[in-house]
Amino acid sequence: MIGGSGATERSTQPHVVPSDGADDSFTVMCIDDNESLIDALESRLALEPGFAGMHRAQPLSEAVTHAVAHAPTIVLLDYDLPHGLDALQILQRLTGECPTSRVILFTGYPDRQLLADSMSLGAWGFVSKGTETDRLISAIHRVRRGEAVVELDA
Repeated sequence: MIGGSGATERSTQPHVVPSDGADDSFTVMCIDDNESLIDALESRLALEPGFAGMHRAQPLSEAVTHAVAHAPTIVLLDYDLPHGLDALQILQRLTGECPTSRVILFTGYPDRQLLADSMSLGAWGFVSKGTETDRLISAIHRVRRGEAVVELDA
């Protein structure tokens, strides 16, 4: 499992890892208030061939604007966002305004109705936060290849 708890503010500037220019490069945007989790995920993704950078949606209320501006390959969207933000509403906006990005809903509260709702709104993946790190990384790669992914168990 990735990361710990805690929410701290970060720069809106993405950390970009130099890429070799290969066509298979990819970026990830995290829409999550858990900075420890994002840091751990970024460190792990940095080991992956083609990883070109992590974008952080800060403030979270501007997540869709950031996604449109940066067009990440994958958007990892936490379901349980603070300040009354509605992840399913953000998902719907992302699929409409940033159609080249593929969204994975990342949740600590996996249930079948939420799975059905998120997939009907255009999510490519649905992953429990209890999922092992290697399975999360695999899910990201599978969604990049155009596969729908569901990881419900820890």
